[in-house]
Amino acid sequence: MGFGEQYGPWALITGASAGFGELFARELAAKGLNLVLLARRLERLEKLGEELSAEYGIEYRAIGADLSAPDFLPGVAEATADLEIGLLINNAGFTNTGDFLDNKLEDEIRLVDVNCRAAMIMAHHFGRPMRERKRGGIIFSASIAGFGAIPIWANYAASKGYDLLLGEALGAELAKDHVDVLSMCPGATHTEFATFDGPIARLTVMHPEPVVRGALQALGRRRTWIAGPFNRFNVFMYRLLPRSVGRQLAGYFIRDVVSH
Repeated sequence: MGFGEQYGPWALITGASAGFGELFARELAAKGLNLVLLARRLERLEKLGEELSAEYGIEYRAIGADLSAPDFLPGVAEATADLEIGLLINNAGFTNTGDFLDNKLEDEIRLVDVNCRAAMIMAHHFGRPMRERKRGGIIFSASIAGFGAIPIWANYAASKGYDLLLGEALGAELAKDHVDVLSMCPGATHTEFATFDGPIARLTVMHPEPVVRGALQALGRRRTWIAGPFNRFNVFMYRLLPRSVGRQLAGYFIRDVVSH
């Protein structure tokens, strides 16, 4: 079965206005999939959709939605009710940098709402029809941060651990129904997500294009995909080291590479 047959005719991408989301849209349009582009910045989505439609002849639908809102699903469900979503890219997410107790509580709640709650709701809503059709795919944008605790990214790392584990377990549950689920785990990457600087960052931060292409290649072949040899080495070493040492090293790395 070809890519379009397994994951088409429509792909829905959250956080599609920039970064990984925009690149997923470009890669999937090149593969001939129609696109549902979802983010808060509707004007950006319309511009991207028009560009990809003109270049590749695909259809698109732009949905302006705030995934941190408690009632976002009914609007998304209504806007996609007539579409067959064969691929869901749970890409939307963000981080709050700083000591957890120094950050605003409402910001930390919103992080959990977007990174965890919304990803779970979207997977549940769109995963059910995929299971009935016996085909489809879901990609969770997790992170190597999800493999361990990270000081100054405490809530973010915990949220990515949730995405990582939910994706892995859902993939096992849906394997018999021929629905592929992938937990994509990038490390520091040049996107709008965060600004990375410092001597370590200049040696280790990846560009987003190979991350997106690698994830699409891994879909259907793996349950978890870690982008790049440096990130795979980091995860391997984290599993070998005592958790206290891994936690200290992770905190040191983030403090070095993230610009405040």
